[in-house]
Amino acid sequence: MEFKGKVAVITGGASGIGRSVALALARLGADIVVSDIDDVQLGEARQEIESVGRRALAIHCDVSKDADVDNLAAQTLSTLGKVDILMNNAGVGVRSRVEKISIKDWEWILGINLLGVIRGVHAFLPHMLKRGSGYIINTSSAAGLVASEPPSIAIEGIAYGTAKFGVVGFSEGLFGYLRPKGIMVSVLCPGMVTTNLGFNSRYVGSDQEIADMKVEVEEMFNINTPGVIESDDVAQIVVKAMKEKRFFILTHLEVQAALMSRGQDVQKLEKHLQDTFGD
Repeated sequence: MEFKGKVAVITGGASGIGRSVALALARLGADIVVSDIDDVQLGEARQEIESVGRRALAIHCDVSKDADVDNLAAQTLSTLGKVDILMNNAGVGVRSRVEKISIKDWEWILGINLLGVIRGVHAFLPHMLKRGSGYIINTSSAAGLVASEPPSIAIEGIAYGTAKFGVVGFSEGLFGYLRPKGIMVSVLCPGMVTTNLGFNSRYVGSDQEIADMKVEVEEMFNINTPGVIESDDVAQIVVKAMKEKRFFILTHLEVQAALMSRGQDVQKLEKHLQDTFGD
């Protein structure tokens, strides 16, 4: 895929993976629309993009709100005239044992991490279908492939993993539907990356439980922790995967190994069911 002259829209683009991908694409010749709820970082990201000589729009957008996402699409198309690449990247976290998570917290994380992706596709897909071309990247997580990767997800990250599994399933369906129509779909499933997800999370529990969870999350996203990589490294992986038109974009060998192990477990389950119930 060539990026020169393309227009890319990236939600959650003011920091972390979104910002790094925005800059990587800009350096390859794309014009960028970054959206986020952090207006200060949003302005900084726009300036960085413009500093490499590309056009940039910075649009405040809360992906949990229909009107905000519709406005993002309307402003992008009215100003830049087209969208070639859509990266649904905005995300948050809820950390708690599942019995303590309120329905409001479930609605919050699903409204951003899953419905935010769906809203993005809903707003921009008609334009891509009309043109018969486009590229959609949805950001999931290693936790969207294997519920116990990393292990703490199985204990305190069930809400996050649930939302991210939904993104993978949605993306698989889109891939099958849109590929014949000239629109490519990829799902990004990063492992541990230096982002501000820990700051964009809700913690539920006793004061001590919350303190312990915050310490654990800080360690998970610390660049000095083995296995943690920079968001700029992820951006290069994303660019390479887009050029190769790969559906799964994985950032860590451990994630690939965990996914292979999950596949083997499914095969074992299938054999068990056949042995138990017959064909």
